[in-house]
This record gives sequence, structure tokens and C-alpha cells, in this order.
Amino acid sequence: MKALIVEKLTVREIDIENTVEGLQKLVGGHFETITLTPGQVTMLVNEEGRLLGMDYNFAASHLAQKYIVGPAVIVGVNDDVFCDIPEEIARHIKLRWR
Repeated sequence: MKALIVEKLTVREIDIENTVEGLQKLVGGHFETITLTPGQVTMLVNEEGRLLGMDYNFAASHLAQKYIVGPAVIVGVNDDVFCDIPEEIARHIKLRWR
């Protein structure tokens, strides 16, 4: 599945396995979702990131307009199922953070 990983000040495209375990590995534990574009794009973050003392993630915080710590993964959604991030949205985010 095509996704973006957002870490501190960087955004890069990755190809990931669309499994709960694979997504948990990327964010460092159990994740929660933050809707970025309803019905299109969501951000996954570690639900215990603050408790674990993860570092502030400036880029993810700016995109989500919330205080985010630790790595974040941005994926597409289709009927509440994770899928490839739409190419146009991925391109827009990457241009903003290159």
C-alpha cells in the first residue's frame, strides 16, 4: 500500500504492508487515527506517544493541526478500509515538506 511517513520535519513515500501489525510497527505501537480529509485520507499515530516520551513531530502536527509526537503514517481510506494514499494528495503533501 502506498503511504507517506512523516517524521519530525520530513515526509517520504513508502510502500507498506496493509496489516495492523505492519502499521503498528511504523508508529511504534497501537495507533489511533486522525482524519485529514474525510473519506479520503487519515493519519495514524501512536496512541500512547506522549506517555512513551516520543519526540514532537512538527510536520505531522502542522498537517493534522494537532500536537503530534512520534512517527505518523498517512494513508488513504475507502469505506473505513485503509488503502493507497491518493496520488494527488500525496504529491501536494510531499511538495509542501521537501
